[in-house]
Amino acid sequence: MSSDSEQQPQIVSAESALPRQVSEAVSGYQAKPGTIDTDTRLASAGETEAMWPGRPARRSVMRSLAHSDADTKSRQEAASYRGSSATSHTRRDLLTGDWTIFAPKRDQRPNDYESSKLSSAATAIEPPTVDAACPFCVGAENRTPEAVWSARLGDQATAPLDSAATRFAGPAVEVVPGEQEHWDVRVVPNKFPAVSPCDAEKGGHVDRHNLFPITDVVGGHEVVVESSLHAESITQYDPAMVYMTLLAFRDRIRHWRQVRGINYISVFKNCGPEAGASLRHSHSQLIATSLMPHHVRTTLLRCEHHRARTGCTLACDLLRAELAERSRVIDRTDSFVAFCPFASRFGGMIRLTSVEHQPHFDLMTETSLDQLSSFLWRVLCWVNEAFPGKAFNYLLHTCPPGGQQPEAFQWSLDVFPRLNKTAGFEWSCDCMINSLLPETAALRYREIARRHDPRNVLLTR
Repeated sequence: MSSDSEQQPQIVSAESALPRQVSEAVSGYQAKPGTIDTDTRLASAGETEAMWPGRPARRSVMRSLAHSDADTKSRQEAASYRGSSATSHTRRDLLTGDWTIFAPKRDQRPNDYESSKLSSAATAIEPPTVDAACPFCVGAENRTPEAVWSARLGDQATAPLDSAATRFAGPAVEVVPGEQEHWDVRVVPNKFPAVSPCDAEKGGHVDRHNLFPITDVVGGHEVVVESSLHAESITQYDPAMVYMTLLAFRDRIRHWRQVRGINYISVFKNCGPEAGASLRHSHSQLIATSLMPHHVRTTLLRCEHHRARTGCTLACDLLRAELAERSRVIDRTDSFVAFCPFASRFGGMIRLTSVEHQPHFDLMTETSLDQLSSFLWRVLCWVNEAFPGKAFNYLLHTCPPGGQQPEAFQWSLDVFPRLNKTAGFEWSCDCMINSLLPETAALRYREIARRHDPRNVLLTR
């Protein structure tokens, strides 16, 4: 009778067989003559045919491009246009699918944070005033392009803005689509834009070269000057300035959403040199582009798939889960909530959004913006107190014009201090390393918020 070991077949793991298989494959490949492409040292036509059956064999990438009649026009365009130092354009990396914007004029912009200026700058926080050397202060309007939007603070309203208002005094604001005297908030075209201006008559260059796709990127790049007085942080201003800034965001997003060919609108703020700011005067920016960034398109698809599968908006489902768990929620009002997202990409990141489902920020009412401005001002104060002296960014996400299913999206505003440097690992794999747990950050923010306004802070244990 055979033993158990004789009855069982011998099992060889896949891992142990891999070195032998690789060795045999290499030996077999080296034994075949003429399989190496001597022009480019890339995969040979035979290897390509084996990996991709049915694909026409090529002599080499460059040789087939050079002899293909179908690519004649593309090669002529490629020879005549490879981007310009006068206009912005995008180039696509076919390995990642990402587009990169090349904006040569951006290097010409002034920088208040250069070492010579930084060393002589005052470190103490001073009340807002007028800086004669600043192009964003009142009196220096001729140093910027003509305003496309401006607002002036009037008298305080004596009654609620509508029946749903929770505040009994809202700021009265005079808004004009251009310049006005005694302005408080002003929107001007950026003198050093990241995108070229829209020009429907001239159109743009488009090169569909097989391996080096390139196209002009057009749109608008605007600066929102958040006060006529000079200060580095918006928290040094009256909260009414925040309200007018949000009004500017809403109105300018509305404008660019109607411009033909605009697919994406980015609204953001850089405060401090580590956050990417070049001027000290508190300001934010809007960039409207014909380019739909790859990661934005991916996010839209994920949201659309979730809604098609569940009938619910993904961001709303996540918010409901955050409110139920409570450990990362900092504060909330009847209309808005602030929390540290479960998978925060950046340490100390706070996300603001509305309790009700709202895909478009630009559809918000004056009453809602008034309430949000007070909430945002408080959030920025928390960040400043929790991480004093740290630069910060905030990013406004609203359903882009190129979105096909707006109801699958939910607007949000992300605020995050610049606590860590983006280093080699993050750049190599686009995966952030965050050393501050969102639960820990939320606890720190809640303690600060409770000291500022104990009536409205969630008592989370």
